[in-house]
Amino acid sequence: MRRRKFLQLFSGVSISALPGFRFPLKTSRRVVIVGGGIIGSSIAYHLARRGAEVTICEKEAPASGATSKSFAWINASAEKRPYHYHRINRLSALAYRHLEAELGGDFQVQWGGTLEWAEKEERARILRDNVESQQSFGYPTHLISDNKFKTLEPGLELENPILAAAWHREEGSIDPELATRALVEAALSEGAKIEYPCEVTGIDLNGGSLRQIKTSLGTIEADTLVVAAGVDTPKLAAMAGLTVPLKDSPGLLAHSVPSNRLLNRLVLAPGGGIKQKIDGSIVVSGGFRGRPVSDDPTGQAEEILSRAKGLIPDARDIGLARYTIGWRPLPEDGFPVIGFPRGTPNIYVAVMHSGITLAPLVGRLVASEILDDVRVDLLEPYRLSRFEE
Repeated sequence: MRRRKFLQLFSGVSISALPGFRFPLKTSRRVVIVGGGIIGSSIAYHLARRGAEVTICEKEAPASGATSKSFAWINASAEKRPYHYHRINRLSALAYRHLEAELGGDFQVQWGGTLEWAEKEERARILRDNVESQQSFGYPTHLISDNKFKTLEPGLELENPILAAAWHREEGSIDPELATRALVEAALSEGAKIEYPCEVTGIDLNGGSLRQIKTSLGTIEADTLVVAAGVDTPKLAAMAGLTVPLKDSPGLLAHSVPSNRLLNRLVLAPGGGIKQKIDGSIVVSGGFRGRPVSDDPTGQAEEILSRAKGLIPDARDIGLARYTIGWRPLPEDGFPVIGFPRGTPNIYVAVMHSGITLAPLVGRLVASEILDDVRVDLLEPYRLSRFEE
């Protein structure tokens, strides 16, 4: 397998995004993708756009798993460390611009950056340190004054004084279900197929090479199988004799009924993240570190929504519409697992938290590794072999 430097590959990706341009395939390549979330649908779109024969097998429906229950924040902020992980997240945030150009109005990103602040001295110190660290990576983030804060988000009313505030300028968010459906539709328009509900029940291997995939709808012959099934990845990988270690990472979101536009951008309050979707509903997270879900999730959702409404005076009469609980696919060491594992040349694994941020770039790079027979340097830290070593 040949190795290609990422900068060369990114140039090729940019060219391939031009209308009507396709890289020719040396041979016909039949690819089955297990998982219809945002990672699987992005891979499907980029493969189909390159001319591969793609079938998506989704157990329930597109975006029905962790994708639909994601806060869907596009970022490369403080938690994205070390530098190699920050870099891949930042490049993927930039790759969203390519997807917007390719998919047009069906793929809507809400840009405007992320506004973050601290009300306690220790947290303020951490925020200042994080901004300085991110700036050393060349990330467009900076500390801002109280006046700038009020200009950026005039609808907020804070009870406590701001000790430090930052604006991460290039960040944004999506509606994860709308975005995934747009990717699936784009893949279908390029000739891909999707089967759902369709559960994979077995993987037929011969000497490590893929022969066929057994599903609840019958068998499918393929040259390559991509496992992009989120939390179901370990079970599916085990069918091929692979061990993909994930850990539990539950997340609860509160979703309000739709309202008028109240927020200009995504905000990180001391208690969690708040954003307003295109349909006007407000989505609130209690945190991003796998906060346990209580025995009373409705009460927990009411509580975190109430906290958010306390910061937005015009939202105080807005009620809770629903809550979602998502089990995020988080590899054991916190970093993605991407690539062909050793000894399985026809089975490709793609599982990660930060799937929303990483989807555009991962889709492009996975397509290149599968179709061009290359190893992309940018993906080298994320091979499954690191757990074996």
